[in-house]
Amino acid sequence: MTIETQFLIDPLHPSLSGHFPGNPIVPGVVILTEVLQAIAQSVPKPLVLSNVPVVKFHSPLRPNELVHLTFTRPPDQVITFSCQVGTRKIVSGQLIFQPTTPLHHHHE
Repeated sequence: MTIETQFLIDPLHPSLSGHFPGNPIVPGVVILTEVLQAIAQSVPKPLVLSNVPVVKFHSPLRPNELVHLTFTRPPDQVITFSCQVGTRKIVSGQLIFQPTTPLHHHHE
């Protein structure tokens, strides 16, 4: 199942103040945080990130650029995602989440 959503980074985001004044670039960690929030909002159960095996940053993102996020919501814990601005790829990768099924304790 593929889900699409959009987000943009506010130019007043606190992380941007030191990132190249006059030519702000959104730090990768901020983009990934947005990606994680978007995925968390679309998945009914809570997600715990356990591993980020592959993340590639393809080109810089500037504030107020509309990011088109596409990700797969598979039955297992691996989510593949891609962010683009128009036809320009920003970041893509995989996220691995821990299963959050509650542990059942059997009392004999």
